[in-house]
Amino acid sequence: MKKFWDAFYSKSLDQIPWQNTQADWFKELVDSGRIVGKTALDLGCGTGKKSIYLVKEGSFGKVIGIDIAHKAVEIAQTNAKDAGVEDICDFIQHDASDLGFMGNKTFDFILDWANLHGMPKETRQRYVDGIAHHSHSGTLFLVRAFSSDKNDDYFLETVGGLEKNIYLFSKADILALFPEFELIDEHKSQPKTKNDYFFIELLMRKK
Repeated sequence: MKKFWDAFYSKSLDQIPWQNTQADWFKELVDSGRIVGKTALDLGCGTGKKSIYLVKEGSFGKVIGIDIAHKAVEIAQTNAKDAGVEDICDFIQHDASDLGFMGNKTFDFILDWANLHGMPKETRQRYVDGIAHHSHSGTLFLVRAFSSDKNDDYFLETVGGLEKNIYLFSKADILALFPEFELIDEHKSQPKTKNDYFFIELLMRKK
């Protein structure tokens, strides 16, 4: 998985969609004050633009972003410095399915914007358990994942000759993975380059 994402982030910045645009529903939730808190954990933070948005436009005083790709973290650190929030946003190169290095730290908000669907099946439960461990009662959790009306389990994404499974989830699948969370709201959006698939986006709260 690391090799795939290292290859992905070797592309020029104008070819990395989330470097140049902000997802509509994420922006709406932050701008409307529905996502609030002081501390946030951004899993699969990519170039850090959502972490930075939580600080600049939201209420967050500390955000930790984690990404498996070293280059992504380098870009995120540069973006944070350019935005003047390098002391508030910490970006760490690490596998998001192994959060043991954070001890028992919990967060008011956890973001998984298109990370779960790229998680290998063999590490998925560990990833889910990590999210539960680093949340407290009332923690908000926002997740976006690929979905489909077909019966496919996954599709293949290719970068630089490397292939990766991108798994497909239904709303029921995600709710079953996170039984400690209750659904608050949901949204659906259409990727620009994947006509056969769509994103499901769920806002949940730890019980």
